[in-house]
Amino acid sequence: MVRAAPWLLLAAVLACAAVAYRPALAGPFVLDDRGSIEENLRLRAPGTVRIPSFLEMLGPGRPVTEVTFALDWRAVQLEPLRYHVVGLLLHLAAVVAAFAFASSLLRRTGHPRPRGVALVVAGLFALHPIQLESVAYVAQRSEVLASLLYLVALLLLDRAAGAWPGWRGAVAWTGGGLAWLVGMGAKTIAISAPGAFLLEQAVAAPAADRGTAALRRRVLRALLLAAPLLVLAGVSAAHHFRSFEANPGGGAGFEATPLGVGSYFLTQLRVQWLYLRLLAWPRGLTFDRSFAPSQGLDWAVAAAGVVALLALAAFLWSRAERAREPRPAERLVAFGILFWFVALSPTSSFVPVLDLAVEHRVYLASLGPFLAVVVAADALLFRLLPRPRAAAVGAPLASLVLLALSLGLAARARAWSTAEGIYGEAASASPPSARAFTNLGKARERAGDLAGAEAAYERAWTHVRKADLVGILARNHAALLLAGGRAPEALALLDRTMSRVTGDPALHAARAAALGRLGRPAEALAEAGLAAAGAPGDPAMRSVLGQALTVNGDWSGALGEFRAAESLDPGNPVYPVSAGISLAVLGRRDEACAAFQRAGARSGGRPLPLDAAGHAAALGCPILAP
Repeated sequence: MVRAAPWLLLAAVLACAAVAYRPALAGPFVLDDRGSIEENLRLRAPGTVRIPSFLEMLGPGRPVTEVTFALDWRAVQLEPLRYHVVGLLLHLAAVVAAFAFASSLLRRTGHPRPRGVALVVAGLFALHPIQLESVAYVAQRSEVLASLLYLVALLLLDRAAGAWPGWRGAVAWTGGGLAWLVGMGAKTIAISAPGAFLLEQAVAAPAADRGTAALRRRVLRALLLAAPLLVLAGVSAAHHFRSFEANPGGGAGFEATPLGVGSYFLTQLRVQWLYLRLLAWPRGLTFDRSFAPSQGLDWAVAAAGVVALLALAAFLWSRAERAREPRPAERLVAFGILFWFVALSPTSSFVPVLDLAVEHRVYLASLGPFLAVVVAADALLFRLLPRPRAAAVGAPLASLVLLALSLGLAARARAWSTAEGIYGEAASASPPSARAFTNLGKARERAGDLAGAEAAYERAWTHVRKADLVGILARNHAALLLAGGRAPEALALLDRTMSRVTGDPALHAARAAALGRLGRPAEALAEAGLAAAGAPGDPAMRSVLGQALTVNGDWSGALGEFRAAESLDPGNPVYPVSAGISLAVLGRRDEACAAFQRAGARSGGRPLPLDAAGHAAALGCPILAP
């Protein structure tokens, strides 16, 4: 029973996390979910569910995460609930892995209370509100999945180091290498795992393993085990750099932002302290944050703080190595500090990333500060108080902290249950953010609050600067004006925008809609043609052209466009419905019925769009397949 107690308490932590996250399970898709899931045609392709190739795992894509999305899509298509549930289950699995990893480190270094301390560390990892973005933001499943596999890889590599040489060590090393490789396929943050393994083997030494000779032996063994993974990490890095050069607007790389390597690095020194402040006091959290690049010497204090942390870690490690008795607390605090920097290195070092400060990047790295703080607090408590009294004080204190965090997590999860809550949080935390107010406007519009939506769009116009965001804001605002019967204002807004932003097919599509509302079908058709010509591989643009052709009476031409859209996105039921309506007007009943049947088969039992059921009934088509 005593041995089972920590696992029972861990089960209680997992249950608390599940309850706290429950409101967020009702949340919608947001931001990057659109490209990763809603408009990701690869998820609907027959060959998506497969084992990615070796090179794909090391590349800039996220093929493993995409396979999990494809499985979700086959089960429920675009119903967010399952996507959220899978993300939560992965998070709970990562909490178990974090507990096992922390326990392993604590036992190895000879800490007197390994399970209790590890339980508190895992509780912080499970319940801190900053983790919600990684768990509830569906596109960031990649972060959680990669972190889970990262920790599994470290656990197996640690076991390999302890059993090396020998067949058990070889089996554990193989498992650790595979876990790391699959983690790389989930998200490239796993690239730092070999470095983390070297670090913890060097710093978190066994209780009896001290001194220069022992340190040299540990490092050489770890280097031998990590060498193949380090080589593959180098191959992956080279692959990524080539990808950055080929796709400078992809969101990461040396041409992705106006910041150079140096400016980005100096900015990240400040970002790291923002992250640490949010871990210490989780107020002002948001998934869409504005952060100003470093200018002048505003980075100097942050840099001094980083140097001080690194110096503290080096001092504690050195002191533990020189001591005659085991110093588990010093080793673990040093490792926790250093792990923070290693885990954040893929995004918060010298390779520029478009968004300067994003909270989901802290998901795995937070384990380092949690470990360091809990171990330090435990050591201080047992130094100040007698052992029985320290235990009596420490357990309730840890429980209160975890309870407070769980309440904060639950409150944030409730806000994340609606698009208005998610984007409202972002707008409150980053008032100058045009993107946050643009998204808040769209969320309010979908909820029926047209006046609130327009107020958010007007606020966004006062801050918007980037051309791509100008286009998105104009399209959203114009759609709102059209919904309110204000087509002349919508057209004027689009005309002003297109004098600033050129080459955006979606703006042409929006202008086509405005012209259609104004009774100018020939001009609408011309704009729709420009939209389709600008993005011939976009099924939505082909559908827009098809709709414009129907308004102009060209049902045969419209049918060709709807069929082209369906061929580009065969999983979407809208396009076969549009094709079926065109076929019905053309008098081709049997083909129309077949199109409606295809749409029904793809709908997953949900009602079909564009009154497909009414059209099918008018034709006397068989009941649509679920």
